[in-house]
Amino acid sequence: MNTACSDPLQESSRISLIESLRKPLSRIAGVAFLVVALFHLPAGFNSIWSETGEQAGFALLILAALGRLWAYAHIGGRKNRELCTTGPYALCRNPLYFFSFIGLCGAALALQDPWLCAIAPGLFLAYYAAVIRAEEARLLSLFGSNFSAYCSTVPRFWPRRLSPGSSGEILISDRLFLRTLGEVFWFLAAIVVIELIEVAKHDGWWSFVG
Repeated sequence: MNTACSDPLQESSRISLIESLRKPLSRIAGVAFLVVALFHLPAGFNSIWSETGEQAGFALLILAALGRLWAYAHIGGRKNRELCTTGPYALCRNPLYFFSFIGLCGAALALQDPWLCAIAPGLFLAYYAAVIRAEEARLLSLFGSNFSAYCSTVPRFWPRRLSPGSSGEILISDRLFLRTLGEVFWFLAAIVVIELIEVAKHDGWWSFVG
């Protein structure tokens, strides 16, 4: 009979089912997003207003990449071991998800597709609301009253203004820095992919659904 005691920290840091499904479901959603982007030609495509939206979308994608770089530099290697409350984590409790949301909105705008702009952000917010609640329950078990105090002063998702003294110094290894760059690569690569999709639609490389 096994009489070994389990590690309380390990027990409390176990992720829930909805958290474990986050990455695979995000990949599936990403593929669906790409299929719609490839084969749906929205009304008004390449109009002056659509082109303006495209440039705004590219700006949001760049903002998302920089924001996730900032957030990941603070939390990388510390998740579940320390309660991070400085830098972007002083703005909101989930800056990585917030900047991912900004990137998704940017991609939808850059693709000039009103349907994606209307549906994708709503689906993101609905699903990640459940993910965040599950993560918060785990963080409460890990950090207790410190996390409760943090929740009472910092908003969950929509950022507040950065207050004086809320920034902090970070020390990041070369390995973690490279991993962090990998985290934001896809947001910048999306700009190139979106331009290629625009060329394909403009030149009629294949048939589209109107």
